[in-house]
Amino acid sequence: MKLFLRVLRWAFIVIVVLFAGLLTAAHWVKSRDSDEEIAENFRHERVKAVVHRYKINDRTIRYMETDEPGQDSLPVVLFVHGAPSSSAFFTKFFKDTTLINHAHLVAVDRPGYGYSDFGRVETSIVKQARLLQPLMNRYRKAPFIMLVGSSYGGSVAARLAMNNPDLVDQVVFVSSALGPGLERTYPISYFIDKPPLRWLIPRLLLLANDEKLAHREALTEILPDWSKIKAGVTFLHGQRDDLVYPTNVAFGRTHLINAKSKEFLLPENRHDIVFKKREYVAQIISNILTTYAHSIDPVKSSHKEYMTANQ
Repeated sequence: MKLFLRVLRWAFIVIVVLFAGLLTAAHWVKSRDSDEEIAENFRHERVKAVVHRYKINDRTIRYMETDEPGQDSLPVVLFVHGAPSSSAFFTKFFKDTTLINHAHLVAVDRPGYGYSDFGRVETSIVKQARLLQPLMNRYRKAPFIMLVGSSYGGSVAARLAMNNPDLVDQVVFVSSALGPGLERTYPISYFIDKPPLRWLIPRLLLLANDEKLAHREALTEILPDWSKIKAGVTFLHGQRDDLVYPTNVAFGRTHLINAKSKEFLLPENRHDIVFKKREYVAQIISNILTTYAHSIDPVKSSHKEYMTANQ
């Protein structure tokens, strides 16, 4: 009996500590910026960020983009965030001159996050990509389209590339979850999925948890379509990442049978590349843009223009 009580006490302590950690994380994670906060954040910047929304089915999707003359002729870089997060995750990229001088930047609030119907989660990667398809249609005349997916956002970026093989030119997977089961699910995730803990967890964390618990099934659903990706692919992953395992890189490389890929594995990093190596990520993106600018393929450009004109 004493042993049972001791185990019960320690289990209670562990749950309390984990719960406190979750609340602390929810407090410190920058979940979203309002339209007014974005305007104020860029008030003194040479290149502004402007906010737009569109309706699709019964959903509202919000995104922001850089705003300057001549941007229609620039390559488009579309950032897709992970969980829990929003387009605010990429604000510093929108102020990076190595990027804004060479590309039209776009960042979207994924369904359920930011101001895209906050709290109304969509756990299907296939359905999320459908809800973001209007963005692909909006920029289909761009000379070059790059998708940058961080963590869970990489899953959605992969699906967008599958759905738009003749539009997407490059995909950058940053610490991305790509293979079914190649990520850690902590035991606490199953506890907070049910009452009474579910009633106490901040909504932002519930969104991420709901996606996490459905992620294996969602990734399995898109598994047959990896061969549809024709874009160039770049992997950036921390070799010490114990949340989304580095084996996702090998998975992606194996399944990209119709795409060329390269990888940058960072030996000292965990699941923190965008936080701790933001300048490095920006430089990788900039290098890709520079390569595009110096080696435009007229045949591919003509094919892309033909596909755009006939859709």
